[in-house]
Amino acid sequence: MAERSNENRKDQIRVVDEVPTEVIRLDAEKEGSLKKKGGIPNAVLAPAEESTTQENSSEENSAKEKLFDPEREWLEFDRESDDDLVPMGWFVLLAVGLFGILGWVVFQTNMGDSESDLIDVKIANQLLGRDLDRPKGAEAEESEREAAEVHFNKMEKVMTEFLSAESLEEMIKWVRHPERVAPLMESYYARNPIEPLVFRATKKYHSISLENKPFIALGVKVEEKEKGIPILIEDRPDGMLVDWESFVCYLPMSPEDLAKSRPTELMGLRVYAQRDNFYTYEFSDESEFDCFRLNFRGSETTLYGFVKKGTTLEREFLKAFPLEGDESQKAAIIKARFLEESKATRSMLIEGLESTRWAFPHNPQEVSGNESDAVDAD
Repeated sequence: MAERSNENRKDQIRVVDEVPTEVIRLDAEKEGSLKKKGGIPNAVLAPAEESTTQENSSEENSAKEKLFDPEREWLEFDRESDDDLVPMGWFVLLAVGLFGILGWVVFQTNMGDSESDLIDVKIANQLLGRDLDRPKGAEAEESEREAAEVHFNKMEKVMTEFLSAESLEEMIKWVRHPERVAPLMESYYARNPIEPLVFRATKKYHSISLENKPFIALGVKVEEKEKGIPILIEDRPDGMLVDWESFVCYLPMSPEDLAKSRPTELMGLRVYAQRDNFYTYEFSDESEFDCFRLNFRGSETTLYGFVKKGTTLEREFLKAFPLEGDESQKAAIIKARFLEESKATRSMLIEGLESTRWAFPHNPQEVSGNESDAVDAD
């Protein structure tokens, strides 16, 4: 049977899952060079003065291009010099956050409302501008600066310890949801060696909120790699922890083994997905299935996933992947399997959409446990 596909169509990877319809950005100038890795300049940067209407329009356009994607491993840090600074606005934001001037709820985003998951910290600084304009005593400013520096140094310590870990036992101490993730780490490192990395500097820093939980999306430089690597950290009250699953883009097996062994049991897969029209064999009926092209980070393997139309799952996919509009690839965690004795060797049946990002804001085990308790109560 003839196969129809737009696979040869030029792929386009967006920097963020969704781009805000309107972005207002207030640039903060950089101070002098940091005296040491992770250091903080002595003075707290004052908010920028209001610019003209034309300048604001230009800043809005440029802000859309600078949003940071924690799920993109090919961050082009090689275009930046090694002595790029951490913007001073970060520390202002951290300090104000520590003192409760503006809660994390300001940064909450919702994929269902077609808003971005990622908030540029400079945009956040403008939201705080009102408070920053208020006169403060030198003692209060120094206290905020010191609190921000302590928070930032703790974050870099977590990064250093996590990246330099030489064993599973050392690494697990810095990972979110250790009870659930430990078996996954054992499986992953049985197939892949642990590669200790030497942390050099923080190159990108963005405060984000996933389902009203505070996270920090980082781009960091390590000694062993020319380009930066993305890392997501949960900023918990009892300490910061790394999201290991999105760090390695965890899969139960490599994309190549997945395509070769074609397992029929349901598996959770972190993929880049986009709409396609590769209808063939068991999935040849366009009126019965929606087709999605599936790609994997760091792999040339391509598979195709099919969602049965007229189901609740299709409505979830329509929300995340509209029929009209942007057709770029989007990160997602899906539940999928191959059909037994299927002639469509590269096609999988999708039976679940677990997340529209590669990280779980909440522990899936706790969420499922709460849902079970609610059912039992009913």
